[in-house]
Amino acid sequence: MTSASQTPPRSLEGIRVLDLSRVLAGPFCAMILADLGAEVIKVESPGGDDSRFFGPTIGDDSGYYRLFNRSKVGITLDLKQPEQRDTLIELVRRSDVLIENFRPGVLERLGLSVASLREINPRLVAVSISGFGQEGPLSQAPAYDLVAQAMSGLMSVTGWPGGQGTRIGISLGDLIPGLYGAIGALAALQERHQTGLGQHVDLSMLDSLISVLESVGMRALHEPDVPTAVGNDHALTVPFSTYAASDGPVVVAVSNDRLFEKLAAALDQPEWLTDPRFHDYDARYDHRDEMRAAIEGALAPFTADEAVQRLQQHGVPTARVANVREALTSEHARHRGVVAVESDGFQTLASPLRLRGSVPPSPAPQLGEHNHLIPGWLAEAAPAAAAAEAAASAR
Repeated sequence: MTSASQTPPRSLEGIRVLDLSRVLAGPFCAMILADLGAEVIKVESPGGDDSRFFGPTIGDDSGYYRLFNRSKVGITLDLKQPEQRDTLIELVRRSDVLIENFRPGVLERLGLSVASLREINPRLVAVSISGFGQEGPLSQAPAYDLVAQAMSGLMSVTGWPGGQGTRIGISLGDLIPGLYGAIGALAALQERHQTGLGQHVDLSMLDSLISVLESVGMRALHEPDVPTAVGNDHALTVPFSTYAASDGPVVVAVSNDRLFEKLAAALDQPEWLTDPRFHDYDARYDHRDEMRAAIEGALAPFTADEAVQRLQQHGVPTARVANVREALTSEHARHRGVVAVESDGFQTLASPLRLRGSVPPSPAPQLGEHNHLIPGWLAEAAPAAAAAEAAASAR
């Protein structure tokens, strides 16, 4: 056991990750592993990751870049130059995970295909994140978050009824595959304990978004009607939406009859429990508009804050609709530490992973800041050589 005076080991102590990715999906994947204590080496071209120039700008730095590349060390390599390509290969021999989000075929044209890198290091776990996967009719097509959101069906169920498809307000097309990439890397590392071998994890932005369509995806598979946008309503549950109080909206999330009884009590509307339009789950679903009118009539005497307080006292899931700054600075957010402060005073979004072996964030590297560490890394013995011999003898 670790005593109170000792620093616990990092969760991913001893794991080295080569992050060849740019902008968001790959860097986010690698950031998660860095938050868990892996040594993550960010490999950039001499011109730097494009996101170094994305806003918001804080001092001379991009806040965007700093968020997704925190806790990494950074080097520059021009992979079009044979000598620097050889340096990457030597780093691959000494690494556990490689993350890349080039369009399929780019690494092959550089002479750095995942298959060849895994021959050099059979223990390597390679995570490739692309728009449409390494194989398939669209594999060579360019993709961004907006493209993936549009093609996944997600935009068609977002927004108001009758309106045009609407993009989710954050880049889920990058973030969801980034999360899956971290999960896949960890699963492959665990399997490596049994087999001694790594593998290639092939992630598609489109596949990833389709996988989280949850109930709307299942309805599209098993019901005759294609799901469409329903605004803030839940397509299957009523009341489950935003409702107007006297000075603004509140959310009410009632998913069963027990919670509906609490809502009726909170708003002094006992007659709702016997009203044939509202008395059970199916009736409320069939009378969605009447239910909204009744709730908003009952909320009219209250401000949003008063309504939330009253509903919470009765155990009804509810909230005001906060703006982003309010969400980051609320009393509960401060208590939970959702904003982290790095050693130079930079504020960033904290990891929600609260493990004994996770690490506080440290500043993202300046371009090429850690190039001086390369000779030391290359001087290390390459465990991949021993692994290759073991794999060969096993065959």
